[in-house]
Amino acid sequence: MSESTGAARNPAQEAEGFFPVSPLMIRNWSRGRFALYLRQGTSYVLYTSKGDAFTDAHRRKLDDMGVLLVHVDGAERAAYASYLLENLPELLQDEAIPLEQRGEAWYQASVMALRRVFEERLPKGLARRRFTEICDMLRTGMDFFGRNGALKQVARLVGRGYKSYHHSLGCAVLTYFVCADSPKVAPERLHAVCLGALLHDLGKARVPQEILDRDPETLTPAEREKLRAHAAAGVALCAHLPLEPETVVCMLLHHERVDGSGYPAGVCGEALPFYVKALAVCDVYDNLTRPAPWRPARTPYEALRFMKMHKDSFDVDAMRRLISVLSGAEVSTQ
Repeated sequence: MSESTGAARNPAQEAEGFFPVSPLMIRNWSRGRFALYLRQGTSYVLYTSKGDAFTDAHRRKLDDMGVLLVHVDGAERAAYASYLLENLPELLQDEAIPLEQRGEAWYQASVMALRRVFEERLPKGLARRRFTEICDMLRTGMDFFGRNGALKQVARLVGRGYKSYHHSLGCAVLTYFVCADSPKVAPERLHAVCLGALLHDLGKARVPQEILDRDPETLTPAEREKLRAHAAAGVALCAHLPLEPETVVCMLLHHERVDGSGYPAGVCGEALPFYVKALAVCDVYDNLTRPAPWRPARTPYEALRFMKMHKDSFDVDAMRRLISVLSGAEVSTQ
């Protein structure tokens, strides 16, 4: 264990400052990617250096000293973000960590992933206007996930891989923008819709990975049925949670199409709420612009061109709104 032998570091001298982390959030490691500090008054004293081990012995010493929080230098925030994302499934399922702290871990990891969505997949002007709004929505979501065992279901989603989780988060962001200010979606229902978009692929946790890694066109009828069952499976996994109707409908119907060619029930046309049509458009677009094991990612232009070739499957207004979002334009409320 490394202890500081020099002068303590003053937070006022740091460009980004220090941020607190519960020791319970730190997994044992042989070579840490960031240093840990203890706060003493207004200064911070080194506890373990970057590259040092962190073991049960370190944890016991912190317990003996009554230390409830360690701190990470703001300059190493990116390293902590990487660590948090890699360990999130394990952290969310660790019942030794209080629910509030696990919820905060999910929120922090989601905000970090959300920043990537905005930086890499959306117009910069849109990012400036809306990033805070989505973060506020995630904060509300954290309160929900911290109750009734919901974090275990989120851990299932994250545990499928960060590509899947980033897709779900990307769908939630796009669906928010497509539905925001639409007269067809009441503002007070927008959060429930976005939660449904975030959880829409949860049921894939019950689909064999080898099926998910295959081109759907090559699946046998039996395999195709297993894949299509994920919509209902996701709802079943959340049966004990107090989900809003819009959330459940999004999870169950996101593969339905306006021309009746979708599944699981072939619901079509006006029988589909607009927010489901919006999610369907955003789901397909986000999937097409991410690589799959059987194909490379399409460019945004290629993805939209493909969707226009199958325009009978998608709602015209939802498509128009998605294109407006991607162009950085304000979406008309008419």
